Amino acid sequence: MKLLCISTAFSSTDIALIVDGKCTFQSVKSNAKQSENALLAIDEVLKVGNIDITEIDCVSVVVGPGSFTGIRIGLGLVKGMSIAKPSLKLIGICSLDLMAHIFATSNNPKSDFWCTINALSGNIFACHYDSKGERLTEPTMLTGEQLTILSGIVVGLKDENLDICNIFVEFSPQSLLSLSEKYYNDGKFISENQLLPIYLRKSQAEQNADKKD
Repeated sequence: MKLLCISTAFSSTDIALIVDGKCTFQSVKSNAKQSENALLAIDEVLKVGNIDITEIDCVSVVVGPGSFTGIRIGLGLVKGMSIAKPSLKLIGICSLDLMAHIFATSNNPKSDFWCTINALSGNIFACHYDSKGERLTEPTMLTGEQLTILSGIVVGLKDENLDICNIFVEFSPQSLLSLSEKYYNDGKFISENQLLPIYLRKSQAEQNADKKD
């Protein structure tokens, strides 16, 4: 297995690499030069792993929901790699599924739970999971009175500290690799055409255009 994992959807760029059992991790706080930081982080893990990018046989990437710009950067990088190497296996990871995996594997919950991410303006990205971290619903955006369906265990991101949450988790390159390996072993590969962003809401520019119309 020569698997490269990429997440640029949140406040840090997380990169993980596993080459024949040897793992390498890199996490860089994002800023205005996120695309540059991602490329540098990828280059660093490849150097440490002593492998050329052309030797990678699979790439996983977080497709959202999260930062619009960050999601586009990650997808752009992976789609570029796929065009350069058509045989490359691809894995798309929903950020809410990654949260569920982190919580389920770390806490071994006995009941179902919700995972949530701040969608801003009083909105929440959410998905309902069983005790093993498998989806009970599709990811969606909740607002206003819809938020009342969030009950029981509600998992959020530590950096966001949402009031509706009673449990908090953190993303890391290690957790990204853990779920990516699971998907790899389960054969959850997709084509380049299926590698699509999960936005769940319109961008600010689209919202502003709707207001003008």
